[in-house]
Amino acid sequence: MTIPTYNGLFSPGGCLTAKAIRSYLEGTLGINGKMEVEKHLRHCRICSEAVDGFSRHQRKDFLRSDLEFLSGKIRKRYASTHKSVLGLPVMVVFSIFVSLIILLIIYYIIRQYLLNP
Repeated sequence: MTIPTYNGLFSPGGCLTAKAIRSYLEGTLGINGKMEVEKHLRHCRICSEAVDGFSRHQRKDFLRSDLEFLSGKIRKRYASTHKSVLGLPVMVVFSIFVSLIILLIIYYIIRQYLLNP
């Protein structure tokens, strides 16, 4: 088993270093370095996502877009779990339904004792 050697761009584990990612995004790598990084990015999902993360956080509007994305997901999830039936929340309809069943049971129990003492 051979361990990849450190050549400045890659860590001993074979993936890109943070310094290499920053240099790639800043455009300060040479042609050979850029080609090596791009070749690695085509085959390594972790490094591709790291580069995407670094590039997102270098933009000024990343925080606003991320917050809007997350709040949209939260709103969707909340809306899907709290749907309404006839304009009433699901829990209210369910509570009314359970209450009616309990009242019917009480009615039949009382009726049974009054008719058959």
